[in-house]
Amino acid sequence: MQAKSYYFYPIYPPLQYSFPVMFLFNICKMSATTEDLEGDWQLVSEKGYDPVKVTLKNIMGSDWMVACMIPKGNMMVSMLKRVEGGKFGLVKLNCSNKDTPPENKELEEELKSFLEKGITHLIRDGKNLTIEAGGQQKQLVEDDIRKQHEEAQTAKLQSGSGRFG
Repeated sequence: MQAKSYYFYPIYPPLQYSFPVMFLFNICKMSATTEDLEGDWQLVSEKGYDPVKVTLKNIMGSDWMVACMIPKGNMMVSMLKRVEGGKFGLVKLNCSNKDTPPENKELEEELKSFLEKGITHLIRDGKNLTIEAGGQQKQLVEDDIRKQHEEAQTAKLQSGSGRFG
């Protein structure tokens, strides 16, 4: 049995490739630039509410999910489709229907009306993310609690301070 050898082009595939190969290559290029947007964020309100946790995930290709968790309140999931020019279009908005405490009711209604307009732009600037919908903007900051937890676990494992270390 003879082993097959494959050659991968380091920068761009040659022009003789068919459409499906070029399409997959473009998805790979696009996902490399979209990884910066993915992750955990938090919306800190000027009114003193608890921060809203937001998770941004590129599901596959041009499909995106923005999940918002209101403290002691409902969860809202906005399904988006990325279109040409880097803009986004709203596909579907789902909201849970649990009773929200009065202290977070206003925040929840404000965020729900914002998401119903449909997110059109997601712009990252360092540790900040700007979400634009219906001409309005919301500023989010990076929520790095998972990274801190992973770093603490890694440090603990490397230090050898454990049951068998």
